Amino acid sequence: MSRIFRLRQLFFAVLTILLFSNVYAKDNLILCNNSIVNSRAIGEIEKIGTELKEKSGISAYICIKKSIGHEKIKIFEKNLTKNIKGSYILLTLALKQQKVDITTSQDIKNLIDIDAILSPFTGTIIPILTSRKTKDKYSAAVLNGYADITDRVASKLKIKLKSGIGDTNRILVDILRIIIYGSFLYFIIVYSVKKYRYRKKRK
Repeated sequence: MSRIFRLRQLFFAVLTILLFSNVYAKDNLILCNNSIVNSRAIGEIEKIGTELKEKSGISAYICIKKSIGHEKIKIFEKNLTKNIKGSYILLTLALKQQKVDITTSQDIKNLIDIDAILSPFTGTIIPILTSRKTKDKYSAAVLNGYADITDRVASKLKIKLKSGIGDTNRILVDILRIIIYGSFLYFIIVYSVKKYRYRKKRK
């Protein structure tokens, strides 16, 4: 009877350790989510972020909020990262305010080109956020953005991330970018032609 009791104690002790380890792993990377990014994307983010941390010592965090109120995103990020120790990168998305931003610790400020990542033409986040797709749009944008950030860091440091999502997603984002901005350009051309013809008729 005592042996069964000890085994049961051991089982619950191991289970508790695993649960707390899992919570810590998530808290180590996911500062806030509000159930916006789905569990599959979170799982991929955790794998990529954990590998990056192990190989570079850099922690890559995400914070996805439905709203940050009237607070400016830079102030929000500053308050969020004030207790973080070591080198870090933070990807923040505020849905209601339609704000997306990336901030880093001072020591790795020049490690990534934030403007390039957030650019609608070279980045992987904005094209997805501006698409008409509604289901899991934010999950796709955050995962691709996170992968883009970590890939750029790994490339700069000359390390290989086995958990990276690869070039397939980049190709899909590039196709989406072409469709979105190609359509936008098409409507501008059509509008300009119609306006020109209208003016010509009035003369």
